[in-house]
Amino acid sequence: MSNAVQKYLSETPTELCNLLVIDDEESNLKAITRTFRRTKYQVFTADSAEKGLELLRQHEFQVVLSDFRMPDIDGGTLVKNIKQCYPNIISMILTGYADFDAAVDVMNSGAAYKFLTKPWNNQKLIEEIDQGFREYEQRLLQSSKNKLNARYVKPDRVKLDSTIKFLLQQDAKFALASVMISDISLHDQYWAKKEDEELLGLESVVKNIRACLPLSCEIFEVEVDQVLIIIPENECDEELHTKLTLLSGALSACSQHDANIPKLQCNLSYALAPFSGMDTQQLLHSIRNLPEQDFHESKLNGQKPCVVKLDASYVAKKKRKRTIQNSIQQAINSDQFSLYFQPKVRLSDGIVETAEVLMRWQHNTLGWVSPLEFITLSELDGQIEKIGSWLLNKSIDQLIGLQKQYGNNLKLAINVSPRQLKNNKIVDELAYLLDKTGLAPASLELEITEGCIIEDLAQTSEILWKLKRLGVSIAIDDFGSGYTSFAYLTKLPVDVLKLDKILIDDLGVNNDVSEMIRSVIQLCQKMQIDVVAEGVEDERQVKILREFGCDYIQGYVYSKPLEKPEFEKTLINQPFKV
Repeated sequence: MSNAVQKYLSETPTELCNLLVIDDEESNLKAITRTFRRTKYQVFTADSAEKGLELLRQHEFQVVLSDFRMPDIDGGTLVKNIKQCYPNIISMILTGYADFDAAVDVMNSGAAYKFLTKPWNNQKLIEEIDQGFREYEQRLLQSSKNKLNARYVKPDRVKLDSTIKFLLQQDAKFALASVMISDISLHDQYWAKKEDEELLGLESVVKNIRACLPLSCEIFEVEVDQVLIIIPENECDEELHTKLTLLSGALSACSQHDANIPKLQCNLSYALAPFSGMDTQQLLHSIRNLPEQDFHESKLNGQKPCVVKLDASYVAKKKRKRTIQNSIQQAINSDQFSLYFQPKVRLSDGIVETAEVLMRWQHNTLGWVSPLEFITLSELDGQIEKIGSWLLNKSIDQLIGLQKQYGNNLKLAINVSPRQLKNNKIVDELAYLLDKTGLAPASLELEITEGCIIEDLAQTSEILWKLKRLGVSIAIDDFGSGYTSFAYLTKLPVDVLKLDKILIDDLGVNNDVSEMIRSVIQLCQKMQIDVVAEGVEDERQVKILREFGCDYIQGYVYSKPLEKPEFEKTLINQPFKV
């Protein structure tokens, strides 16, 4: 949810994130207050339901966390009162297992959003409260949207259905395009405050659509945030996708002349009739619900604006994605994932003392699934944390076995996802595994992508310093892939810098890139940071990197990623000839 949503749809200022905690035990109130001390939330406490209700009358709250068993008014009765008086507030119940059944009854009544059990895990409690605040924002948005829907009558939906049915009966060829507008209600709220009723609703959006598309196109306002367009056959040429992309950009830009106007984000999708494999209702459902997911993916890939074409290929691709996402947990449980090892060769003597651990997956029905594919999808739905835990556990198990055979100097580099750096879970998990196995922390190198650091430097820095204090090494991966900056290196506990393949490919070909790599290596030497060049494919690149003083080489010039038996042969037959 953007800040604009909070600004225009909520009476609560964006800087306020007020949490009310009600519990008759003072020790619990103090413990919860300490838990949220370094978060963005302002915590108010009350040692009785009566005092909690008084605070509710005095302050704006988004989330209430209440104990269930209290002497004056029990938590169940309290949250029912809150629901009646403050319907937007998210109420959560903290209860012992003895009160489980009663708490479930309260949840079933709709008064409570969620119940949490005692004793609680601090990090888990913060995550649950985070979710409560997100739910609060969603409810505000939906409430505003419902009010807008009540103001609008949309006969266009019936008209659209009958028009499409008629065209299909005539075997006509046409395109059906959808324009979904995010935060259209914010736009309305802005103009309502300006007392300019003329621009409320979709009127201004439709006006811009008519200006961009031919007059022969029929426009249907089916929702307060969606317009469907029937584009006739003579306009359905090879340039249609380009035209809709330009329309998307024009709609998103239409409010940018005034910085105070909430920015409109438009998601466009379209399909060509006849609609292969889908009836009209299925198409309308897909064209409304699927593009939001695709738009999110395109934003992660830096693509903007996004226009999605729904066809047989698209449907097959979506089916494959769902299959992959639904199979990840089973793959973890049944050990379908496997580990490969790509050696990092020390340029000074050809010795392999470190290898990067890479995951491979042979799916039961899909065959080999690219890591890029399943890692990207698991990042989107949160399953990357499960994969990350599996990778950490398996890598440590494998490393312990390899060290017994080939010495304790052997290290493994393990990739850590951006989601794993959002909280302390990876710190606690790694500390537990190191203590349980007795593995020397210096044997592990954690690889963090450069983009992850830039996204949230403060949060990432805090977690990386905690990991560093455990004794592991920290490597910055993909350096030079798009962010290239040394500013953060002085703020982070960086031991290793990995030059991205995109830089190495231009080595010796582009003088500017070559000089930049030389400067990076020299600076890292002064900062006592080891440099690894990844994606090295030929001896020419090796020669230049040696001249520059690069420490390690990783790439096909020496070795592709290897299964464990092949990797062990490499360890036996080293050093490499460098």
